[in-house]
Amino acid sequence: MKYKGFTLVEMVMTIVIIGIVALGMSGFIELGTKGYVDSVDRQRLQNQARFVIEKLTREFRHAVPNSFALSDNNHCISFYPIKYSGYYYQDEANDNIQFILDNQATSVSFANDEQITINPSRQADLTTAGTSSALGLVSESDGVYTLTDSFSGHSISGRHYIYTDKVTYCITNTDVITRKQGDDAAVYIGENLDRSNSSFSYEEASLQRGGVVHLDLLFINDDEQSSYKHNVQVLNVP
Repeated sequence: MKYKGFTLVEMVMTIVIIGIVALGMSGFIELGTKGYVDSVDRQRLQNQARFVIEKLTREFRHAVPNSFALSDNNHCISFYPIKYSGYYYQDEANDNIQFILDNQATSVSFANDEQITINPSRQADLTTAGTSSALGLVSESDGVYTLTDSFSGHSISGRHYIYTDKVTYCITNTDVITRKQGDDAAVYIGENLDRSNSSFSYEEASLQRGGVVHLDLLFINDDEQSSYKHNVQVLNVP
């Protein structure tokens, strides 16, 4: 009687072949998993970069014109966001300013820390008498506000801008970007920046266009890098 089965040699060869196949499959699975993880990390880094750039873009576009200033070797940029804007008339005979607000159906009560500026040419003008004024003692009648004050300059377009606290964005030594407004604590809005290869710059307004903020940001996560060069035009004019 003959018995069918595996010889020892056949069994060893089968085990070796199965081991080789399993090793190859595990390597393939590991490679696919690593590729997926890298793809997720890359997407996360790019999503964060897009969020930061979109937030900066929206705020810069609606800043008081000529209110930008750079510091810390161009790693910080500050500006004044617009709270209200509109048109004004300077009554020189009575030494006052009359103004209205854009898109405001109801009257507004101004806080003591809110200020108005007309035709600023630099950030310092927004904290200097003659080019800015506090709004604590404004009177209002039928949507027309009256401020007893005068300004040294005038806007060709007749525009005024009302604002409160200064906003500052900084790329810190810990490679994060922060936002600080007034006396509030700075808050993180993004991380994984390479400070040594990231910066802000500002090009002042000309007769042909408004001011332009240049963003040069490099985001890094392990070996993955995403470089963004983006220009933001300030939409408002003095």
